[in-house]
Amino acid sequence: MSDILDAPVRSKSRTYSGVPAEERTRVRRERLIEAAKEVFGKLGYAQATMRNICVEARLAERYFYESFDSTRELFKVVCQDEVDLLIKAVAQALSKSTVFDKHYVEAGLRAFLSFIRDDPRRVQILLIDGVWMDQMRSREGSAGGGESGMLGYSRVIKSVAQGFHPDLAREINVDMAASGLMGMTVHSTIEWARDGFRMDLESVVKHNLFAWGGLVHWARTTHEALASQASKDDLRAWGRKAFQPGQEAA
Repeated sequence: MSDILDAPVRSKSRTYSGVPAEERTRVRRERLIEAAKEVFGKLGYAQATMRNICVEARLAERYFYESFDSTRELFKVVCQDEVDLLIKAVAQALSKSTVFDKHYVEAGLRAFLSFIRDDPRRVQILLIDGVWMDQMRSREGSAGGGESGMLGYSRVIKSVAQGFHPDLAREINVDMAASGLMGMTVHSTIEWARDGFRMDLESVVKHNLFAWGGLVHWARTTHEALASQASKDDLRAWGRKAFQPGQEAA
C-alpha cells in the first residue's frame, strides 16, 4: 500500500496499481492528518515540524505540500476536526438530558471532560495549543467567515447560556462570562490531565459545577428579570440551534 501511495502523480486521471490519483492524494492527506494528531499531541504545535509529521505518516516530505501549505494550516485542520467531534459529543449528551440548569450543565461538562480523557492528545491540541492559536488569530484579526477552533465551542456555550435567560445580555456581558467559565474548565481539565486523570470524573464535574452554578445563582438572586427561566420547549429549540454548525443564537 505504501508503494501505491508513494507513486508520483503526473496527471489527475493517472492510475497506479488500479488506484486513481485522486484517491491516493486523499489517502495521503488522511495519513498526514492522523500523523499530525500524534505529533501535535505529543510534542505540541511549537515543537512539531513538517519532517516529524511526514516521518510519523511514513510519507516522503514532498507529499506534505500536496495537501497543506504549512504546519499551521495542518494544525488548524486537526484542531477543527477535534472541535467538531467535541461539539457533537456534547450535543448528544445534552439531547438526552432533562432541560434544567443543573442537569443540563452537568451533562455538558461530563461530556466535555470524558471527550478529553478518552484521548489525552486533545489536552495539548485543543486546550493548550488550540486556545493559544485562537488568541493569535484574534490578535491578527484573521478573517475567515466566522469562528473556528475553541472559539467556536465557546460560541456554542455562550448561546446555550443565553437561552436559559433571554434577558441576560442586558445585565452582563455574556461573552465575558462564557469566556471566564470556559477558561476555568479548560485550566482545571489541564490540571486534571497533568495529574494523570487520577481524580474520578464525577468529582471533576462537581468542582466545575461550583462556578457554573454560581453564575446561575447570582443571575437569579441579583436580577429579578432573570428569575423566570425560558420554557422547556424554548430551551430545547435554543439548544438545537446553538449546536448547529455556523449558527449564532440571536
